Amino acid sequence: MIEFELIEGPSGVPIYYQRLPVNTVSLSWLMFVGSADDDAAGGHGIYHWFEHLPSRGTEKYPGGYRDTEARLVRHGGGGDAETGHTHTAFSANIPKRVWPDALDVLTDMISRPLLRTADIEAEREVILQEIDEWHSAPYTQSMCHLPGVLWPGHPLGHDQLGTRASLLAMSPEQLRHAHTSGYSRNRSALFVAGDIDRSQLLDVAAQCIDRMPNTNLSPRPRPAQHGQLPRWNAGGTTTIDSPHDDSVVYLLFPVPGFVGGVDPLLQWDFVANVFEAGELGSPLSRLVREDSRLAYSPEFISTTNPDGGYAGLVAQTSVHPDRVLDAFWKLIQSDELRSGDWLEYVRDTIRGSIEMHDPDACDYTEEASASLIHYGTCVADHTYASAMLGYSDHQIAQSLDLLTPSTAHAIIFRGTK
Repeated sequence: MIEFELIEGPSGVPIYYQRLPVNTVSLSWLMFVGSADDDAAGGHGIYHWFEHLPSRGTEKYPGGYRDTEARLVRHGGGGDAETGHTHTAFSANIPKRVWPDALDVLTDMISRPLLRTADIEAEREVILQEIDEWHSAPYTQSMCHLPGVLWPGHPLGHDQLGTRASLLAMSPEQLRHAHTSGYSRNRSALFVAGDIDRSQLLDVAAQCIDRMPNTNLSPRPRPAQHGQLPRWNAGGTTTIDSPHDDSVVYLLFPVPGFVGGVDPLLQWDFVANVFEAGELGSPLSRLVREDSRLAYSPEFISTTNPDGGYAGLVAQTSVHPDRVLDAFWKLIQSDELRSGDWLEYVRDTIRGSIEMHDPDACDYTEEASASLIHYGTCVADHTYASAMLGYSDHQIAQSLDLLTPSTAHAIIFRGTK
């Protein structure tokens, strides 16, 4: 069961620690700086660079990929990095015997990337290829444009990648300034799972944290707020022409921010299960895919941030988008979703997934760090189970009844090719 202990680490850095009887040690170091900080630091997409550039060399490990991530791969492990709206995550999964070395590599990648001009120019070409790849498919391109449709003019109102134009305009000096102005030890949290001693963890962490920048920036032990979101386009439909054959249809509803606590967000998690439990046998897949044959992989999606987010249904389709929207509404208003038999089935899937949460260091750090990002707090399995299995049929029916045309924002990326 996931149950991380929160330790006040050296220099006040929060360390989330769970000892597990496994041979793998999993590390996830979150920096609470992301694409929502882009505009203040130099432009759309600037913080996404730091998911990439550290692999090309750091002060202690200047030799590029073979000197950074390949050190982890050598031992059968690996490293990864990702950029979100409110965070950048650096992770490693390695054998227990080399975990201090892995934390040392992550520390230097976070804290002391060399940001050499030649490396920046080389990585610029890589990121341009990444942008082109995302924009080459209907669904992923729609995901890039969606934040700007929902939250125009807000720090959350753009994707993490940036555009070709913004990327080409960024100079090495801007990137160095962005790292200095955003990265500090007081904006981080470290997750560690594995069979390591607590005192050894604190000793190794102290040596690593001491190398991190200690800049006088506002502390962020969790995702930061960036201001009130623009007014939700309740009851509206936005149609955007897309240069693809297929259309992508969204039917979204507003989700509250962190100010209301974790319970309203967990209730949205239960609602997601109401639509998707049972995989291909789920109500969503049966109606939209199997019975109506309108889309191959309809989904229930959600995004949460301290300032708020969204949740709802999405599908890529080759048929007229209105047919998909009609199917979504038919599903939302159906009696099946509210039936006692179906809601008990949903609870069984949740109960079983928690019961099968056997010790897995990689899975544990991934899920625990994700809960801090998406809920603003690290949610233990027992807390999650108590909440998710505690919602009554009546409470869930009330939540579903709030999904009405007057609260929804339908967004259609209409294929025109």
